[in-house]
Amino acid sequence: MFEGVFLDRKRRDIAPFIFLVLGLFSILLGYILTRAYFFWENVSHFSTETSNDVLLAFLHGLRFDLVAIALLNTPLILALCVTIWFRRFVNISMIFILFYLLLVDVPAIVINFIDTVYFPYTGRRSGPEIFSMANDVVTQLPELIFVYWGYVINTVFIFVSYVLLLSKLRKNLKPVFINKLLVLLFCFVLILLFIVAGRGGLQSKPIRALNAYSFPSSDLGALVLNTPFTLLREDPDDLKRVNYFLSDGDIKAALDIVGSETKTVEHKNHNVVILILESFGLEYFGPPYGLRSYAPFLQGLADKGRFFPNGIANGRRSIEAVPSILAGIPSLMSEAYMRSPYQSNTLYGLGEIVKPYGYSTAFFHGAKNGSMYFDDTTSRFGFSQYYGRDEYPDSSQFDGQWGIFDEPFLQFTLDELDKMSKPFMSGIFTISSHPPYTLPKQYENTIQEGEIPMHSVVQYSDMALRRFFETAATKDWYKDTLFVITADHTSDNFDPRFASTLGRHQIPIILYQPNQEIKKGIITEIAQQIDIPATVVDYLNLPEKDKILPFGRSLLTENSHADAIFKEEDAFWLLSQGKYVKLPMAKDVAIETGDLPDTFTKSLEQEVPVDLERLTRRLKAYVQMYTNGLIDNSLYRFSFEKTE
Repeated sequence: MFEGVFLDRKRRDIAPFIFLVLGLFSILLGYILTRAYFFWENVSHFSTETSNDVLLAFLHGLRFDLVAIALLNTPLILALCVTIWFRRFVNISMIFILFYLLLVDVPAIVINFIDTVYFPYTGRRSGPEIFSMANDVVTQLPELIFVYWGYVINTVFIFVSYVLLLSKLRKNLKPVFINKLLVLLFCFVLILLFIVAGRGGLQSKPIRALNAYSFPSSDLGALVLNTPFTLLREDPDDLKRVNYFLSDGDIKAALDIVGSETKTVEHKNHNVVILILESFGLEYFGPPYGLRSYAPFLQGLADKGRFFPNGIANGRRSIEAVPSILAGIPSLMSEAYMRSPYQSNTLYGLGEIVKPYGYSTAFFHGAKNGSMYFDDTTSRFGFSQYYGRDEYPDSSQFDGQWGIFDEPFLQFTLDELDKMSKPFMSGIFTISSHPPYTLPKQYENTIQEGEIPMHSVVQYSDMALRRFFETAATKDWYKDTLFVITADHTSDNFDPRFASTLGRHQIPIILYQPNQEIKKGIITEIAQQIDIPATVVDYLNLPEKDKILPFGRSLLTENSHADAIFKEEDAFWLLSQGKYVKLPMAKDVAIETGDLPDTFTKSLEQEVPVDLERLTRRLKAYVQMYTNGLIDNSLYRFSFEKTE
């Protein structure tokens, strides 16, 4: 009855096992090669690391590669341990293994390869949050293919190479018969190895991304990791309650939060324009900040206004910058707030805050409508009108990739601002200083190239900004307007001094009021994006402090103990008083403290001793306030409180 189904009682053909092992070895080689390419493309990011540590990072990375491979192929090995006992399934198993590797493992290698493009903008390997970006990717797919055609070709090359390699392996493998007891032992050992590999070793708990930052250096964590691992092992942000402090009173004490009476002051009916400049890192300024100025107009405007050279971006992505700048919420999750499960929490945006005082509101972004959900996000924050590429009347000004070139779009913005009822509040997000570094044809031979491609488009955007202010100065509303100018995040490094975790968060923050109603000068205190809402409310004298999150402060008031916070390298960071505190998310990793690097402008005042333990408590207080506040939807409970 079972004749022809089972092999003889003593031997089994393990050729499928051999094929699987050889195939997985080739997959591991693919992980290693894509890590090498990742390092080569982002070598400036790791320029401060020693060659020994880089080599150790590659070796440590093998551990994470094996985890990803084991997790992806566990269904395959379990199926094979069953089908190996049946004669008729041997050839089917070989074909199944071939297609499984091509449809599961090879795409994982491609994902690892393609993530090289995204890393410079986020500073980390992509995790589950990228799935929420699928709409943007699909919408921009033709442009992405055009810009990154090299990656498309190499993706095809990877697939073709594996098809040829694995097909040849399958055809050349001959039957290999061994005793059935050895087959049982072989299955047992292989399953055991997969279990150990899937956990990342024999330690008590499976490894997580946090472990990549503990050895050999926290700055090499992204090199140790691979993207399939972060996609498989890291859950979308599901925050867990933090209990550094027992009570709200202890948090208030750590952060020096005190109540005060609201003073009745007549609010100003002044306009507010918030300019968010794409990828304008501080290093594009000239001395004494950067090596050479690629934004001379912006640097000159900084000299005329209230300039914070120690400005900090609270995140590394544009989608993180908008909530920080317009609502004052830092980015302390792996996932952007507007794509997190907490996006429906109570959150007051600047547009919503000023509307009751007769303000008209609008947001301008020259990219395609719907890009990064900016239209929905800014609407959520109270901006009634949205102007994107769809609203721009001249399609000939499209840059061919992302949207409308900065110069014409900024002039279009001024025309629309003129039509708005006064007072108004507007947000403006530029786009041209961004890969693929496209210039309008009339400027291709007139703008200097610089040391890296980014320099040419920064110069173009700076020129567009100059013309924006030249035109704005002719408007009757100009002198009654506060201009807040900052960047969403940093971009390509060319100055090695900025090639560090802290340097990659350094952006300019400028407050410019043409009538000089605010005190101008170079302010060496730490400033951050999330200070902007409090600054605007303070400038307008609005009694809305209860709608300002407690993470930021007004930049109109000097504060030598001002802080900045962000999340990087699976750790929370606090910058204050010339020092930094790094609080790892892993419980068994020590807290790190140190001096801010030379890229930060030092105060001319005599240095005073800094209590690092106090700064550590402040950072923990921020983390607990943020985490538990999101979980409980109570972020505002520490906002301004009226005292009796």
